[in-house]
Amino acid sequence: MFGSLHRRARRSLPLTVAGLLIAGLFTATPALAAPIPLTQHVNPFIGTDNSNSPNPVPGGAGGSTYPGAVVPFGMVQLSPDTPTASPSGYRYSDTKIEEFSLTHFNGAGCANNEDLGILPITTGFPTSPGTNWTTYAGNYTKANESAAPGYYKNRLDNYDTGVELTATKRTGFMKLTYPATTTARVLVNSSRSATGNRSGSIAINGSQLTGTFTGGGFCGASKTYQLFYAIQFDRAPTGFGTWLGGTVNAGSASTSGVNSGGYVTFDTSSNPVVQLKIGVSFVSVAGAQANLAAENSGFDFAGVRTAADGAWNDVLNKAQVSGGSAADLQKFYTALYHVFQNPNIASDVNGQYRGFDQAVRTASHTVYQNYSGWDIYRSWASLIALLAPAEASDIAKSMVLDGQQGGLLPKWSHNSNEHFVMTGDPGPIVVSSLYAFGVRGFDTAAALALMDKSSNGGTTQGQPTRGRQAGYLSRHYVTEDPSDSLEYSASDFAIAQFARAVGDTAKYNTYMTRAQWWQNVYNPESGYVQKRNADGSWAWPVTPASPSGYTEGNASQYTWMVPYNFGSLINLMGGPKTAVQRLDHHFTQLNGGLSLPYFYIGNEPEHGVPWAYNYAAYPQGTSAAVRRVMTESFTTAAGGLPGNDDLGATSAWYVWAALGMYPSTPGSDVLALHGPLFPSVTITRPSGVLQINASGAGAQYVQSFNRNGVASSRSWLRYGDISGNATLNYAMGSSPSSWGTAASDVPPSYNDGFTPPPAAPVLGTNLAQGKPATASAACNSAEEAAKAFDGSLSGKWCSLASGTKFLQVDLGSTQNVGSFVLKHAGLGGETTGFNTGAYNIQTSVDGNTWTNAVTVSSVRASRSYHPITQRQARYVKLNVTTPTNNGNTAARIYEFEVYASS
Repeated sequence: MFGSLHRRARRSLPLTVAGLLIAGLFTATPALAAPIPLTQHVNPFIGTDNSNSPNPVPGGAGGSTYPGAVVPFGMVQLSPDTPTASPSGYRYSDTKIEEFSLTHFNGAGCANNEDLGILPITTGFPTSPGTNWTTYAGNYTKANESAAPGYYKNRLDNYDTGVELTATKRTGFMKLTYPATTTARVLVNSSRSATGNRSGSIAINGSQLTGTFTGGGFCGASKTYQLFYAIQFDRAPTGFGTWLGGTVNAGSASTSGVNSGGYVTFDTSSNPVVQLKIGVSFVSVAGAQANLAAENSGFDFAGVRTAADGAWNDVLNKAQVSGGSAADLQKFYTALYHVFQNPNIASDVNGQYRGFDQAVRTASHTVYQNYSGWDIYRSWASLIALLAPAEASDIAKSMVLDGQQGGLLPKWSHNSNEHFVMTGDPGPIVVSSLYAFGVRGFDTAAALALMDKSSNGGTTQGQPTRGRQAGYLSRHYVTEDPSDSLEYSASDFAIAQFARAVGDTAKYNTYMTRAQWWQNVYNPESGYVQKRNADGSWAWPVTPASPSGYTEGNASQYTWMVPYNFGSLINLMGGPKTAVQRLDHHFTQLNGGLSLPYFYIGNEPEHGVPWAYNYAAYPQGTSAAVRRVMTESFTTAAGGLPGNDDLGATSAWYVWAALGMYPSTPGSDVLALHGPLFPSVTITRPSGVLQINASGAGAQYVQSFNRNGVASSRSWLRYGDISGNATLNYAMGSSPSSWGTAASDVPPSYNDGFTPPPAAPVLGTNLAQGKPATASAACNSAEEAAKAFDGSLSGKWCSLASGTKFLQVDLGSTQNVGSFVLKHAGLGGETTGFNTGAYNIQTSVDGNTWTNAVTVSSVRASRSYHPITQRQARYVKLNVTTPTNNGNTAARIYEFEVYASS
């Protein structure tokens, strides 16, 4: 999701004037075909209400998107704010608008922004807006509301007033259509934001209003920032005034303080339309005025709206898809639209911006701010690099500037403030991913120095990004939170890859060694990433579904967060077969939330898990899981995002999924393949055209694949394979194929820096699967003996019979038997306290005379592997003498497997 150890936020949208304002925002790309009208497929209301997640992170039930006007990466996001929208600013199910404000985050999870509220009314002032702002809210009818990229329209019923919004990069534009009245008013709240009321100012000078606004407080932080504004009306008002606290002062031209604001009045008896445009700056009022003059010099609302639509259309045409359903097109292009809303332009038209040292500085390139690092490093960064490399280069430059001025690469920053929201050290992963996907033109030496500084006592704005680094270095894991340990190791991997790419072998070796410390929080006994005490002992038992001790997740979910070494993780689990069973069980639900042992697409730590199947040489699992998530968890409804969009992170997942590939290893150039959703995808970039074709694209399984006409069974590519002109051809089918299933077909795992675990033994066919079984009396009819021999972890045999409990299988004929595997309660998502404590395994050729093969006592493992000297047997029996290791009396076995080999 995004978030904080507390929690989250609000929204953003469209664009600008005739020609000059938007021109130059995006770099020209090779022309393949004329732009097609793709904004028609965008639905800005997707993600504006709650999803179906049963137990989401706080503030993470919905996409937290906003429907208002913004252009790509715009500084201004002019959008309505509604009463119950926290943390987003707007909720689709609300029918009341408290104001239209200028700043919003796309999908953050703590309250944020909503700076400088503007509201048209037609009444007098029975009470002061300074102390009773929400009593002036407008009611509206859903049928009167509409939105498109760069445009929003509604009607406030109680004021009989129409509202239209559009935007440029640094300005907002409102067109208000009042009834015939002498009391048409515009209220400007210079104090109120989503995070509370602070001191602001307003000065009214004829048709222009200027002032300052104090925003901030993101995720409960104390840091604030100054927003400077200039509002220009298309005609002089007939009256004006201000308020401060509970007092309204008619005729007052200026005020400042907490709960301050002002208003202007118009006579609309003969002309119902009042237009106002708003320029903003984080530097000065003069900067806001200059931005307004440069980008929005007239009052051509239609022209600005057209330019905004054109800017979005240019962006969306970077990825032209065709052949899908109307719903698929809407989901894809709405996701792409959301991807390009953050970060936000922070520099004025003259190049001035406020740096992370709070000084006013000047840059020769566009400066961007607002980074949801923990969320965007997983797939957003590589997607921006792929689709908009020139802009991604300026983003990388901006992040390095933030580090040079503040101390370290940004973690979770809001404007010029670092808020340290979430965990880990994501800045290096974002920069490394940008570089891996071809972004150049930034100071790589400075970037590497900042990455290294974070691990060696560095701070930014007086505080370390890695607050637990000392313990991590001394123990080689973070004892307080195993998920935090994984985040540090993931960052170390990205630093290593970046160091190698820029030629620093020493740092590569140092950081690859640290990257492999992920293994220190994986407990082979439990089979999970879990808390490890400072003395090296493991906390016990582990409840895989419990979020206690993890950052917005649980053991079942975080165990898969080793994307750069799935190969070693799979070997530690017991091999591909066990990994596939565990993944199948994990995908029982797609948006399980925090307290179920299932996949949680609504939060970022698990975004890459579907591609773990590829690493287990089982790409059909990836294909099936990805298509299910795209179909079931993403919809075209207001609740159509499975969780917070987190500044485009969740939408980036969908875009990659639809393209048929995913950056499975953040910080590297690896793309895992699963096949595209659409028959044709054309991605046009400065370096060339990537054409993706798929026959049978409605089907989900890859049958064959070739790049530039050369067939390949590998289920992965590197960015370099598509960096120039390239054509990817897929044949898709409705049934799984052998494509990608050889051990040599899997994507790379990175084992430098440690001695990897030995390869898991290849055991062959499970002789017991689907064979007749008998057992002690089951706990209930759904937990009979056959559940232990069905090849999956979806169910279990359970018995409460007194004394020794038995589970027996008939192999059908006498077989050579060489090993057994038992999968206990922990692998089924139950507490590891229920893992079997003592048992023996016997074999027989006739079902009467039994020979002991294995005897085990005082154990608590989630998976038990027992190789034996090969023998002949038709019958195999498990006798459970101690059902659990926590005193519970029920025996639980999820799988009892029998193999010929050892």
